[in-house]
Amino acid sequence: MDFLKLVQRKEHKTYNKIVISMVILVVLIISAVIFWPSSPKHQLLAYLSDDVSFYYHWTNKKTLTKDFFGQEASQEVMTDLELALGNNFLNLQELVWFRTGKKQSNNYLLRFSRLPRSFVNDFNAPEQKYKPLILDKNVLLLSSEYIISNLEPREEKNIYFKEGVSVYWQKTKAPEFLTALADLVEPVFVGEEVLLNWQELARGKNRISLLENTTSELKDVKNFLTLKDFDLVFGFRGGIVDNFDTKLLKTFFDTLPYYNLNDEVIKQRILTDTILWQKDDGWILASDRDWQEDILDFIDYFIVEEVPRVLQDGTAYVELVASPNQNIKEHNINGQEVSQIGELFIWNIGDQHYLSNQKKLIENLSSNNQYLGSILDNCLNKQAEIGDFVYIKDRAVLEQITANYLDDYGIEELQMVTYTTSTITGLNICF
Repeated sequence: MDFLKLVQRKEHKTYNKIVISMVILVVLIISAVIFWPSSPKHQLLAYLSDDVSFYYHWTNKKTLTKDFFGQEASQEVMTDLELALGNNFLNLQELVWFRTGKKQSNNYLLRFSRLPRSFVNDFNAPEQKYKPLILDKNVLLLSSEYIISNLEPREEKNIYFKEGVSVYWQKTKAPEFLTALADLVEPVFVGEEVLLNWQELARGKNRISLLENTTSELKDVKNFLTLKDFDLVFGFRGGIVDNFDTKLLKTFFDTLPYYNLNDEVIKQRILTDTILWQKDDGWILASDRDWQEDILDFIDYFIVEEVPRVLQDGTAYVELVASPNQNIKEHNINGQEVSQIGELFIWNIGDQHYLSNQKKLIENLSSNNQYLGSILDNCLNKQAEIGDFVYIKDRAVLEQITANYLDDYGIEELQMVTYTTSTITGLNICF
């Protein structure tokens, strides 16, 4: 046997395998360059001109099947496009449905993972009701009008939501199919434009955002301490006072000493720059104002003193009034000085002041070291300042206030937070 020929044949086979492997690798690289979806140069919203009066934006492929806002019209759009695009509908990655000016005709901006060059030619059939125009690689405009001008991408255009589904319209000019939604949310907006976004968060949570281009000044409350275990917590920053029915507060917080609290005290001392927790039959109030000067409005009994008075007819009498010098007991709780007046407990730490009807809640608060900002993190931009907010864990309360169109989400807790940054204000609803 000629072992030399055997070795040469083996080396030749090995060489052939290397060549074939290199060819396959080159083909794969070329295919990836041609067919792999590249990062978009511009967000689709960057193409919209300033005369757009309405748009509905699905930001990615998974949102195309979501009916977040419960609008039949949006599903009709999908059916319409599926018929118009044929097999190319499967390559659709992002979609903006929009209208301009006072016109009610529909126009679409579409981004595809892959768009064949022959598509436009095939689309120009007489029976097609939309006119196609390629704006960029894999970016297409379908217009029911012959000409839409100014569709050049603008780098400076503010795009606030890059995930989920967004809806925009000019206030009081919402399309007819959005009338019910407009009636619900338009009063919340100060300006003339409405922008909503709904997106799915991690672990099956959802967030609805309402946003506008206005700013306001807010005190920072992120560093106030919070109970770790509570049924509900509300934050009132002052803007809600004039429009808030004090009876509504009693619906949520049934443990406060309402036998002493009149509407004026509730508005000025609870609904203004105050945070309020409730756990079972206990409550805590937190503020940057000391509670001791208002303590008589909250305690159920207090020391009185006799004050001589004289009526207009000269009759002398004695009036019993609350003494400014109430008995104060001092406690040391977790290394902190806590004052007790009657059945109430006051804890002052720096410029934060806490008032509670239960000693154990102060113990919990002072040992927990958890801050308010941390429990609202998942629902709020960390750079934003917190305004009015609501956080409800009590299922009984949730069942009373959850809107019908949220019933299918199996809500375990609900957060609503208003906020502001240097350029915008908004409201986030998380569940």
